[in-house]
Amino acid sequence: MLRTAQVPAAVTALAGLLLLLLSSGCDGGAEEATPPSTAAAASPTAAATTTAVASDLTAIPMNGTSIVVDSTSDSDGRDGALTLREAIRVATGDLAAAVLEPAEADNINGTPGPESADAIVFQSSLFPPDAPATISLTSTLPTLGTGGDSVVGSGSAVIIDGGNQGFNCFQVESDGNTIKGLRIQNCRTAIVLREAAGHNTIGGAAEGDRNVIGPNAGVGIEIDGDGNVVQGNYMGTDVSGTESRSNAMEGIWIAPGAENNVIGGSGPGEGNLIAGNNLFGISIDGVGATGNVVKGNYIGVDVTGRVALKNRYGLVLAGGAQNNIIGGKERGEANVISGNQSAGVLIRGSGTRGNVLKANLIGPDSSGSEELRQGTGIWILQGPQDNIIGGTAQGEGNVIAHSGTVGVLIDGADTTGNTIRGNSIHSNGRSAIVSTNGGNLGLAQPTIEGSGPLRGAACPGCTVDVYSGSEEGQVYEGSTTTDANGAFTYDGALSGSLVTATATDAGGNTSPYSDPFAMPAG
Repeated sequence: MLRTAQVPAAVTALAGLLLLLLSSGCDGGAEEATPPSTAAAASPTAAATTTAVASDLTAIPMNGTSIVVDSTSDSDGRDGALTLREAIRVATGDLAAAVLEPAEADNINGTPGPESADAIVFQSSLFPPDAPATISLTSTLPTLGTGGDSVVGSGSAVIIDGGNQGFNCFQVESDGNTIKGLRIQNCRTAIVLREAAGHNTIGGAAEGDRNVIGPNAGVGIEIDGDGNVVQGNYMGTDVSGTESRSNAMEGIWIAPGAENNVIGGSGPGEGNLIAGNNLFGISIDGVGATGNVVKGNYIGVDVTGRVALKNRYGLVLAGGAQNNIIGGKERGEANVISGNQSAGVLIRGSGTRGNVLKANLIGPDSSGSEELRQGTGIWILQGPQDNIIGGTAQGEGNVIAHSGTVGVLIDGADTTGNTIRGNSIHSNGRSAIVSTNGGNLGLAQPTIEGSGPLRGAACPGCTVDVYSGSEEGQVYEGSTTTDANGAFTYDGALSGSLVTATATDAGGNTSPYSDPFAMPAG
């Protein structure tokens, strides 16, 4: 599946549409997120020795075979050294160990092949941690197609360079493989996990397991298969995590049909840094892209979480993607989606439904206290339905703040049933929630008519969420319901001087906020 260069033109059109929408009627730039591991990735020098090979062969205890790469060449011939290309062929059984020259065979500990779980490692004297050594590819590496194999740059410093020749660097078409500890650059796509690729691991929580992926001419990682885990990587930055090394398209693309993949994690070091990409940080796109989880990542910020390192859009759910989960209320599950150019989150297209965004920081830095401005917080358009932004249980709400325009924008008559509850939405340039062109059925905002207890009106039979603070929507206080005539009262405690409310109908459509009501002093 090839990501085409036609997408940026469509994105440019979206940016123009946003300006049009906002100019035609939008009135009125927490607990600290767990960062990805901040230490810089290791980098690689020179000569091979028999002693070095022997130590590398025993460096990774495992049930399968160790295969040591002792050449920076990309050749595939009997020359006394074992290249990465040859090592993959040996691991998959495409190149028999029996035909290797003795000096090449000395790099193998065990019996490699399709029935063995083989670990491909790199000779430490040739790829030392303090001086990167580069393998310049001439074509796509052999496919990891038999399962259970690993390409492990941890403890070394290995650069895989595609030379901007228009091919993918790694391709995986089997289960249970691992690629970690590498720098992968100048490919079309750095790593492609095909439809048959399930339950593979890219990266890892330990510092040395991190892949640094970028720049590349297309996508950093393309996922077509199911159940894969991508953790601890830098996508679109340099090894320090502070400078952009852009992938021209997405950092990560979860393609149509890809299910139950996990991007990030809640444990220390499991989150990815996905920043500086020219198009999207993460895209979950297409029919059958379902059940995927994105948690604990930094998207649009640098490794400190305090400085913007923008993607054009942070995270995109589109094309019929359904039932994906972004963030979560448990410790470490929140994503920081801030500092992006056009929008933090874009939800787009008919059939894109049932997706849940909870407990994310969208606009603030990782501390939750400083702004990292982006165009729009969340933009929902062109027919998505029944998506959930936030929640009223403890810890489920997102913080959506410091957008240059709107916190949440819902556009289009077919864009309905999108529920926005329990969030902290404040300090946005124009408004907190805006519905245009019949978005969410154009559900009218409530009115607040008085206090002692708080009272007002909204759609009959609707749920009214009450917020207070110094700005609209800052603190979720609680909920009540309207009667058959649309009247409501709320007698819960209020912590702020200004009170606002939203209404949500039985179909899940949430209105914009009411006009702020100033509580009487005392």
